[in-house]
Parts: sequence; C-alpha cells; structure tokens
Amino acid sequence: MKSTDIPFWPQPKTERVHWSVSEQAGVDLWVRRLDAIPGPSPGNKAWKLHWHLEKAQQTVSKSLLTFGGPWSNHLHAVAAAGRVRGIRTIGIVRGERPSNEEDLTATLQDCEAWGMTLFFVSRAEYAEKHTDFFKAWLRDQFDNPWIVPEGGADAWGVMGSQKLIEPDDINSPWDAILVAAGTGTTAAGMAIGLKGVSPLIVCSALKGWKPLEAMQTLIESTVNDGLWAGDMVENIVSWEDAHEGGFAKRSPELMECMDAWERETNIELDAVYTGKLVLALKRRLETDPVNRPAFLSRGARILMLHSGGVQGNRSWKTKYKR
Repeated sequence: MKSTDIPFWPQPKTERVHWSVSEQAGVDLWVRRLDAIPGPSPGNKAWKLHWHLEKAQQTVSKSLLTFGGPWSNHLHAVAAAGRVRGIRTIGIVRGERPSNEEDLTATLQDCEAWGMTLFFVSRAEYAEKHTDFFKAWLRDQFDNPWIVPEGGADAWGVMGSQKLIEPDDINSPWDAILVAAGTGTTAAGMAIGLKGVSPLIVCSALKGWKPLEAMQTLIESTVNDGLWAGDMVENIVSWEDAHEGGFAKRSPELMECMDAWERETNIELDAVYTGKLVLALKRRLETDPVNRPAFLSRGARILMLHSGGVQGNRSWKTKYKR
C-alpha cells in the first residue's frame, strides 16, 4: 500500500452494542470502532500521528523519532505508518535490549519487521526524553529526524484528534461521549471538535493523574487561548476510579468485566485503556438510577470511543488463564 492509498482521515464504523449492563440500565450504547480500522496497527494513533507524519515527510531525512516502552501501542503505530508512508522511523525504547532476541516483545518484533530502528536507553536516560539537551543529542545521532513526544502528546496530536468527532456528532448530539485517556491528547482533540454540544467523559488509566489539568494544558497549547481552553474543559467530566492500581495494572474485577463484555459483544478490549473505561461505565450503570449522572439516565444515548490498542494484550494473554 502506498501513502497515496491512505484516506486523509480513516472512517471508523459506529455501531450499536447489545450489552446486558447498559440494556438493563435503559441506556442506548454505541461504540466507535477505531480498533476495527484495516491495517497492521488500528486505533486512535492514525489521528494523533497524522500531522506528525506530514511534518516528518517534509524533513530532509524523511525520518521520525519517538519514544515508548516494550509494549508501546505508540511505537507499534509509528512503525506501521512509517513503513506505509516510506518514512524512516526510530524508536527510543525504555530499558535494556534482551540478550536473547527471542525475548524481544512481540510489539518490538513487529516494529523491527516494519523497519523501525530500535535504540534502547536506561530508565534514567529515558526520563530525560523531554529535555532539549537529550533531544539535541538524538537529532545529532539520527540525522535530524522529526521528534514526536511519547504518545504523540502535543498540539500536533491534539489537532489530528479533533477529526474523531464527526459531523453527525454535532448535528445529532449524544447525551455523552466516553473515552479512555493516558496522556489526554485524544480527549483534548475531541473536546475541541465537540464544540460543547455533548459532555465528554474522560476515564483515566493512571493512578493519581488529573486528566482535566493535563487536557487544559494541551488544549491551551493548541488554541493558544487560556480562557477558551478553560471553557472547553468545563464540558469535560473525569472518571478517576478505574485505574485498578495504576497504569497497565489488572485487577480480577477488571478481567471479569472484560470477559463478560467480550462474550456478549464480540468486541475485544485492551486491559490498559478501554477495559478500564468499560469497568468505570459498568460501575455507574449498576448504581441506583437516582444516583446516576444525568447523562446515564434511562433513555440516554451515549457513544464510547474504542481507541484500539488490543495488540498490547499479547503481553498478558499468553499468561492469563481465562
């Protein structure tokens, strides 16, 4: 596939989901299936990376450098996109390279197969990834590539994510739109695109992380207007109770919830983001209707964004016994 074969913005399907929890609560649940987009690395990264890829193609070296861990969805998506678009990709990986190549994670094996250069650094060095000095050193080492922050978390990523809100979302507003978040980039773009017509519910995948603060910073850096950013954040509700102990932590309740969801809907979830979003939604739908938020009252029509990321399930599915 050539880069010219790729649509400017992918068109995910949005489908009604028959889930016993939402149906018993009288809530009409729909899912926007970014996980079902054709290609080797489906998910929200196609939107977050769009403008970064455009910038990388404009560099003399036509290269892009970014950061991630051994099971990073971000690295996986960057490597796949780089292969399709003819862009050289460099992945700065947290930790040491395994001495036995067979111990390289399936994610990183995919990245190398798609042509990504993997460069492993210590955790102490990785912690410097935001510093100007470290980025200057990386530019010198790799022929001045376009550098993308981990997760695509900057104004370019926010701008691309605006297109996750479609015209029908504005013309026929939902009672709420739900999305999981790790950096807040996707959600920040959606908040801008949504124009305040529906509340945006953001479920944090990290313990102790404050999504609203992170999103206000991202929105402000994108629109360059603090008051406007503040207005948009007022339309956002954060759920911070489904992290299950921290990033990528999996509790028995989370796994049971994912199992039940997947049996009923035939839609796979990832245990880092979308699984925790479904768990947070389940907890609220199972409360007394009087105590539910208004946007989850009987007759409500809500949209959940499935952000993909299921490739990362390979990190635990070989070990976890269903």
